[in-house]
Amino acid sequence: MRMTQVPAAPAVDQAPGALVAAASVHRVGEVGLLRRLASRRLSLLSLVGVAFFLLLALIGPFFAPHGLGELGDDALAPPSVDHWMGTDSVGRDVFSRFLYGSRISILVGFVAVLVAMALGTLLGMLAGMRSGKARDSIIMRLMDVILAFPLLVLVPVITGVIGQRDLSLGPIPIGPEALVSAAIGVVLIPVFARIARASVLAEMREDYVLAVRSFGGRGRDVLFRNLLPNIAAPLVVQAAFGLAMAVTVEAAVSFLGLGVQPPGASWGTMLADARQYVTLGAWWLVLFPSVAIALFVLVFNLLGDQLRDELDPRARTAAAGRRRRSRGKASEERSQVEEDDTDEHA
Repeated sequence: MRMTQVPAAPAVDQAPGALVAAASVHRVGEVGLLRRLASRRLSLLSLVGVAFFLLLALIGPFFAPHGLGELGDDALAPPSVDHWMGTDSVGRDVFSRFLYGSRISILVGFVAVLVAMALGTLLGMLAGMRSGKARDSIIMRLMDVILAFPLLVLVPVITGVIGQRDLSLGPIPIGPEALVSAAIGVVLIPVFARIARASVLAEMREDYVLAVRSFGGRGRDVLFRNLLPNIAAPLVVQAAFGLAMAVTVEAAVSFLGLGVQPPGASWGTMLADARQYVTLGAWWLVLFPSVAIALFVLVFNLLGDQLRDELDPRARTAAAGRRRRSRGKASEERSQVEEDDTDEHA
């Protein structure tokens, strides 16, 4: 049995603490993660973009010059000093609606990813701890069933069916924003569950886990105190990609009329309201929410790539190799230019 491989005598004094500490060096080292990200241009650009969108969601509505549903006399007016992003078909200020809608779209994305990350990680870890057993099979087959349906099909179906009813948690009504967040979160659960299960299966073979279990560590303690901190890196990377996906799906669902309902605003509902006026030359109604969605997806996908390069040793090695090759190529080009200049002077 593998348990007989645990050292006795002096090595026992170090286990499991020393082994756990040795296996957890990488999470202690992540204190400088932001510093390392800020040292590279692409990483710094992604961090600036993330900070911008977070501030936009948190404090943007406080700077709105008009109310969300405030009507004006000047309908379909182009951008001007009074209305920075123009007005819509009923005279509402597009800039104000953009600020309010940014909070809804980003908040829906964050809540959806938090739901998916929490439930998916828990289910994946429970499955990984009992690999090959009935619990593992049941959980993963359920994840396969969810993955069998396209994301942009399953979420509208869930919101379309459940959204027809008046839902509430006791005296608290469940609005369309919460419903969309829950639907997107449920559909994203299998992605995190698979990552968590694969990471747990890899960590279960490590010496520190064997040592903890040989000293009577309970499954719950091993799961949350030892395994969870050491499998967090790929989950954090996936969370960045998941945010970009969640905001895109929210925009699609709201565009179809199954998400945020008027007079509420999100980037998707703004696009839905604008589609019939594009042919009339009201380009500003489509431009600003479209650019916001595109930039949000770009920023968080870029952040995910940079986090993966930092937290995944294999990706970090590959990225370092690419940077070395890029520097080498640039050096060769400079040398060639210098040689050409020398030949011309000669």
